[in-house]
Amino acid sequence: MAADKESTQRRVYVLPTELVERITKFQADMQLPSEVEAARRLLDEALKHRDDAEAITRRFIERLKETRMMSDIAKDVLVGHPLIDQLKISTGSISFGMTTGDTVTVFQDGTASLVDRHKRSFSINSDGKKTDDEIPF
Repeated sequence: MAADKESTQRRVYVLPTELVERITKFQADMQLPSEVEAARRLLDEALKHRDDAEAITRRFIERLKETRMMSDIAKDVLVGHPLIDQLKISTGSISFGMTTGDTVTVFQDGTASLVDRHKRSFSINSDGKKTDDEIPF
């Protein structure tokens, strides 16, 4: 319970009535237990559309610090993400492709390699920071 309180924040927002009605309809349609859960899911889904390869990779690497089960992290972070169109699970690494054309491989040691849509390759260290050295092809 204490861990939940530390990882959440209470906020109050004033929303237009029409938007609240849409959230309430979504809650009913999805049979969610509360408006808060409905709003949380809608916000999360909308924000995922703003993600890029680096943000998703950092999220994966941060979770890897909590658990070493890469397949569980892939399920939570990658599966169902609207920008992920490929997923490959290998021994010691997980690779994913994005609708943007970027591809990423995350390794068990918490590092990653990223190839962007322009075929530029970068490394990301276990702190989630992109290294300055671009790796040419």
